[in-house]
Amino acid sequence: MTSDDDALRREAKRRVEARNGFYWFLVVCVVLWTMFTFIWWMNGGGYFWPAWPMLGMGIGLAFTAAAAFLPGAGKPSQDRIDREYRKLKGQAEGR
Repeated sequence: MTSDDDALRREAKRRVEARNGFYWFLVVCVVLWTMFTFIWWMNGGGYFWPAWPMLGMGIGLAFTAAAAFLPGAGKPSQDRIDREYRKLKGQAEGR
């Protein structure tokens, strides 16, 4: 029974850390996006170049959010682990 509790506690800790990481990354993105937009504005506007770093960081933010909030994200399924094990075992036996 305690091993189940330990496993649940480890999973809960992993999820909390993933969500905290997402929120910190979100804060960094908002601060940098604001700074980029302010620099763009102070230089007279024109072509909105801050869209490019915003896009790149936004993609990273989306993947971080998926890993933090989607069920099972960032944790391989037992089936995938078993398939990889069988593949590696077959390669080792074939040597």
